[in-house]
Amino acid sequence: MKVLHLPAETGTGHNMRALAVAAKVRTLFPGAEQHVYLGSKSALFTPMFEELGVHVHTASDQQDHANTSQLARRFDWTSYVTGYLNRTFISGDRMLAAIALIGSVRPDVVVSDYNVAACLAAEVSGVPYVLVTERYDFTLGQIDNAALLEAGFILDDPDEVDAIRASLTTLFRWVTRRARAVLTDKPDVPELDRGTPVFEALAAGNGHVVGPIVRDECAADPAPRAEIDARFGLHGTEYAIVGFGGTTMFTENKERLLAEYLTAFEKLRTEHPDARLVVIGRQTFTEEVDGVVLVDYVSDWHSLVKHSKVILSPPGWLSVTELAVMNAPVAYVLSGRDEYHEREAMTRLDHLGYTTATEPDADTLLAILRTAFDEPEAFRRRAAEASKAIAPTGNGAEAAAKLIGQVVAEASAGRQLAEAV
Repeated sequence: MKVLHLPAETGTGHNMRALAVAAKVRTLFPGAEQHVYLGSKSALFTPMFEELGVHVHTASDQQDHANTSQLARRFDWTSYVTGYLNRTFISGDRMLAAIALIGSVRPDVVVSDYNVAACLAAEVSGVPYVLVTERYDFTLGQIDNAALLEAGFILDDPDEVDAIRASLTTLFRWVTRRARAVLTDKPDVPELDRGTPVFEALAAGNGHVVGPIVRDECAADPAPRAEIDARFGLHGTEYAIVGFGGTTMFTENKERLLAEYLTAFEKLRTEHPDARLVVIGRQTFTEEVDGVVLVDYVSDWHSLVKHSKVILSPPGWLSVTELAVMNAPVAYVLSGRDEYHEREAMTRLDHLGYTTATEPDADTLLAILRTAFDEPEAFRRRAAEASKAIAPTGNGAEAAAKLIGQVVAEASAGRQLAEAV
């Protein structure tokens, strides 16, 4: 069996899910040959995949979507389709590159993690594909014009935005219907998802909610606290973790949120002088702040999380699933209403019962931190109850690997039957 993983090129979450699936494919199908194409963060992820024996192919024009604004305030075809989607999810250049790679590798199956160009390339190449997706439709399909206006976008022609939305849903519906299997790690909420392509795939039988697609480390026992203390300088403290990384629509939102976090933490220390703050920001920091540990990225963060008092995280879905598996005391923070790509996730997390805050000021963040430090058991119980809906049982990565193997077996049987006829 030969598997080609083609994760979307917009951040670490898609790569990390592909890594988790690749690990389970190796375990369940030890003779499988695996390849992956990394369009972002290849320096970080290449050794992780190579450790699993996966052949790595990389892009020459990688862009860090965490540190670059993706959208303009004016929301129209030029800014959204030409300026954003054409550089990320729907690209003739990326589709042709994927076709070339498929022709070179000659896989038995393509595994696309929310990479529509990869799905189109597989279909054109006559190779069965499995779609792994955290979204039930393109993001715009679950965000209406009123929400865009409320977020501060300028819609000169609402009908044009409606046309973009309808076109994207049509494309995504075609992709889900042509996929041999559609796998999602996001539990469906009918009032949010009814009528979406993935919800329809679940009803049709080729869609599967597999549960969290995460690495085994997330469920493993953490490293001793002493190791974490030595690594991050946290000896004798209780600490909070805050994150503001991930793909961002407007970099000013990240900058503002960091300032609010630091102000909130400064106020918290008047009540908890031994507290520390670990800031994970997907960028390089040059200034030191008393009591604050600033880091770019922590790939093995499960031990850091499991010893923490509280985590304030952006609602990137890979982080959501990992934190749910870790049963972490987490609250979710959206840096700006105009980070439209995460509005749906925030609505879902609020619906599931998590503590959430959208575009918060320092006082709002302080209230969350204070509750977590002063009433830790109540705060942890609320997060744990919400996490049950996301991580009820089992390992989604293993379920995904089994379904991928099933797709390959069925495709092989189909070819043999065709040849016999």
